[in-house]
Amino acid sequence: MLCVFPDGRMDGWYEVPPEGSIPVDTANEYYDQVWLFPGWSPSPSNLRRIEDDWRESELIVIAAQLDALEEVEAGDTPPDLLAGTRPQWLKYRGLVRNWAEGKGDYPDITKRPKRPT
Repeated sequence: MLCVFPDGRMDGWYEVPPEGSIPVDTANEYYDQVWLFPGWSPSPSNLRRIEDDWRESELIVIAAQLDALEEVEAGDTPPDLLAGTRPQWLKYRGLVRNWAEGKGDYPDITKRPKRPT
């Protein structure tokens, strides 16, 4: 088993844990997770990857929505039209583009920009 010491050091596999260590059944999934009794912290690098993927997929949705709003202005209502006005979607696009490393609460998933409703 993997052993973690109170000072945060991790030390190999043991049949019998060394004195003063805390036995941990499984290793962390990502290299940058920290042992927080009774489990591992979230991985900062994985959280950033998830948020970067989310940002890229949202920018695609926003582009499609802005195209759909142009169709509405031309008199045709597309089936994939979502709620919100053009100015709301433009503002949202700016917020999503700025959802990146070093900006605000990134990568806290609970603080993501919200779509227009």
